[in-house]
Amino acid sequence: MDDITLLSTEDMPFEEVRRGRVHMIRRKRLPLESGISGVTMEYSLSIVPDGYFTPRHKHNFDQIRYTLSGEQSTGLGDLAAGECGYFPEGSYYGPQKQDGECACLVLQFQGASGEHLLTNEEMNATYEKLLAAGGRFENGIYKGFKPDGTSKNKDSYEAIWEAHEGRDLEFPPERFRQPVMMLTNNYRFWPDRKTPGVSIKHLGAFGEARTAIFFQRLAPGAALPAGTQEDAELRYVLDGAFDYEGKTWGKGTYMFVRNGAKTGELRSPAGATFFTIALPGLADLRACMAAGQPFPWQVASA
Repeated sequence: MDDITLLSTEDMPFEEVRRGRVHMIRRKRLPLESGISGVTMEYSLSIVPDGYFTPRHKHNFDQIRYTLSGEQSTGLGDLAAGECGYFPEGSYYGPQKQDGECACLVLQFQGASGEHLLTNEEMNATYEKLLAAGGRFENGIYKGFKPDGTSKNKDSYEAIWEAHEGRDLEFPPERFRQPVMMLTNNYRFWPDRKTPGVSIKHLGAFGEARTAIFFQRLAPGAALPAGTQEDAELRYVLDGAFDYEGKTWGKGTYMFVRNGAKTGELRSPAGATFFTIALPGLADLRACMAAGQPFPWQVASA
């Protein structure tokens, strides 16, 4: 498994996301493997179509959304281009009623509850299984049958998750009253005292795993030095370009750097801006594994 993933999203095909919602999201799934057994994450560049709809609902996983173009409906105020939202497990949002197409980056990952995040393959296969069993999906709701033959109406994601896992979905208690919507244009870039020519617009760090969201701007001629990566980072180039190991990478580049990776110098002759998500939790879980300790969700709450 490579310590660094580097690719242009322009060269990637779209795939369909079958979730039983009204209209279908298309996405480019960006390679992201936690490297930790049982810990699943998915990152994508998604196109949300005009007319997309979901009822008010909540997740048993965490989600981060960043709007690249258009306006993204959330039911709690649209996320305009350049704005970002953190949707924690257990917190309601919606209904979503998409007006016009939008493009966005979406990260879905296990929250502190440790509940299994279904992969795209698991979701699609279970969706087809429910259809084959005579159920149907309408307006974001699954209409099927219980084992005794009586009708069953449930949010489509909940129905798919329960059918795959073979048990009822019990949502974790909310830790935020509602998702956090970040109006990023009102934040300032702040100089990085350790790296000349680099500035950070830090949006926040969320949850027990301290998942951090920020923009990273390199002035013309600035560089990120070679070294050992402390915390895993997902980087997406919003503008400009950079040189890395003899190749130039521009807008739309995706870079995943694992914790512990040995990195080369990353230099930007004309300047560049990244949208970045840092994942300290992955290093924490690796440390638990190395010490033979249980993961946090395997320990009873204090």
